[in-house]
This record gives sequence, C-alpha cells and structure tokens, in this order.
Amino acid sequence: MIKYTPCSRMQNTLGKDYLKLMTEVFQDDRQFEGDICIRTENALSKMFGVKHSLLTVSGTIAIIEMLIAIGVKAGDEVLTINYSCPATVMPIKLLGANPVFIDLDRFGQMDLASCKEKITQRTSAILVTGLYGDTPDFDQLIDIDLPILHDSAQSALGTYKGQESVRHGIMSIASFSTNKNLPIWGTYGAVFTDDAELAHKLSYIRKNGYYSRDAGTNIPYIGINGQPTPDKCAQVFVTLQHKDWYQQRRAEITDYYDKNFKELGISVRPSPDYSDTSHHKYCMFVNNKQKFRDTMEAQGVEAQLHYTYNFAKTPVLGGVNNSPEYPWTEFYSRHAISLPNSPWHTDGEIEHVVESVKRTIKSEDLHLL
Repeated sequence: MIKYTPCSRMQNTLGKDYLKLMTEVFQDDRQFEGDICIRTENALSKMFGVKHSLLTVSGTIAIIEMLIAIGVKAGDEVLTINYSCPATVMPIKLLGANPVFIDLDRFGQMDLASCKEKITQRTSAILVTGLYGDTPDFDQLIDIDLPILHDSAQSALGTYKGQESVRHGIMSIASFSTNKNLPIWGTYGAVFTDDAELAHKLSYIRKNGYYSRDAGTNIPYIGINGQPTPDKCAQVFVTLQHKDWYQQRRAEITDYYDKNFKELGISVRPSPDYSDTSHHKYCMFVNNKQKFRDTMEAQGVEAQLHYTYNFAKTPVLGGVNNSPEYPWTEFYSRHAISLPNSPWHTDGEIEHVVESVKRTIKSEDLHLL
C-alpha cells in the first residue's frame, strides 16, 4: 500500500540527527523551554522573517493561545472558515465564542471578500485560514479594523504576494506533524508575531497564565498548558534543516501530477495568482470521492478526503449569522480528494499513483471545475 503519509520513512531523514541531539537534551536540567527550545524558536524566526516565535504543543493549542491573547470571550463572534480541519474552529467554541462561517472561493481559500457583510458589534476577530498550501487574499481585509489572526498551518512556507504566509495577521500559527510541510512524529505548533506585547502575553499564556510559582495571587492571564519541551523541540529543530529538500520534492511531485492529469482532462485545484503555494496537499476533483478513494485503495493507493465537512451544517459547532448557502464548501466537500505527495514517496510510487488514477477515472469525473 502506498500510504498517504509513509511515517515510518521519517526515521531515514531525521532519526540520526534527532538521536544525537537528544543526547544534549538529556544533559539539560530544564524540563521546559530549555536550550534547544530557544534555538528552535530562533531558527523559526529567522526562517519566517518574524520577530517572535513561540513553540507550543500543537497547532490547535496555538490557535487557542492567539484567541486568549486578544481577549476573545464567551458571547463574542469570530469570523472563520466554513471548511477545513475542525481543529481550526474548535478553539473558538472552547472559549465560549460563536463562529461565523465564511465560504471558500474557487481556489479552496477562505473568501475574505465576503467578511465585511458578516461583521457585527459582537465581532472580536477574524481567524483566517489558508488551505492546501495557498493563502487567502489578505488585501480584502485592509479596511477592516479588527484583529486578524492567521491559521497558516497549511500555507506556511508559501507566500502571499511575495511575502511569507505566516507574516500576515497580527499573529499566525504553524503546525508540525507527519503530514505537514515541516514534518515531525506526532504533533507540535508555534505562534508567530512581530508585536512584543503579544509575544509577552503568549509566553505567559502557554504556561497556564503565570511564569513563576512566586506569583501568588498575581497571576496575570488565563492560560493553558502549552509549554514547549526539549524532546519535541529537538524534532522540530532537526526537521527545519531539511526544509529545502521537502519543498523541492513536493514541487516535483506536483509538476508530475499536473503534467499527466492535464492530458486527461482531470480538474485539479488551481492556485490563485497572488499566492505561491507550499504544495501542502495535492487536490484533484472527482464526481464521487468516496467511491474514487475506495477504488484507489483497491489498487494499493491511499487517497484522503480533504475534506468532507460543512461547519455551518454541523450542530455541535453552532455557528451564528450563517449564510443560506455555501456553494464552494459544497463543491469541495463533494469532490475534493488528496493524493500522496510527501517528500518520502519514490518516483516509482508516484508513477503508480498516476497509473491508478488513469484506471480509476471515469467520464463523469472530468472537467468538474
């Protein structure tokens, strides 16, 4: 089986350097925020061109920390995407705020042009999410006087109008996991900002709201247990060293897929002109993606349904001020499917994926977009 993400192969790339670095970690008496944590945060700041990088235990926790830092509270409204990994919107609900869902555009990006009509007196922030490796059109928010937060878990290492994706918004987050552009085993996250005051708050928030047991009754913030630990930071530090190879390999796979599928009339997700994609996911469109996935699996290929969600129609998420229709959400949830594109896939495996698509594709799957 050609796995969507062949996790076991990470050892070949990261294992030796990681184990060597762990020898240093075990010699550091600091269980949290040790030397390797500081080195990793500095490396992230340099890589992304931001002033402050604060590691935390997952991308989801990173979003929660951003929301806490700007004071989002119960009853507030936060504009957010209607279609993504549910981890994008869950933090809003956990804080007692109400998500206001925004549809996609044809590029699979959050349609920021429609945000203004959704703003009310209760709106406290806009949580922008980029999908599949691209970034939404941030210029649509220039005249909106609200905190702009950026979930760049999928768009990190891509650019918006020539500038690194994570640099957009007053804060942004990255996620590190097996299927991300900066992969590690398990999951981790980071918050980025150029604002020193926000960075100061975040440093407390990720430590349950206080910095020392001497605080007594002077705990300044509500917080969460999101402190970075050296063992995980070591994984992130090692994977950063392979960033250029990851990106080159993903781009090679994308080019190979594009060349073969264009000849067949298969519709693939387009990237907007303003965005230079990070190639996080390779998304194509088929008529019945569940059936297509099952047929591909029978041929030894694991494709994934990114995604099947429509948050506005999901009772547990309880959005407010919902639109009557979310046409691009419906399109993507019915037709979008992702093919294997990790840096560890071999040329032979990618060729097998293409041949399997050719055997599986039907006339009703063509020219959907």
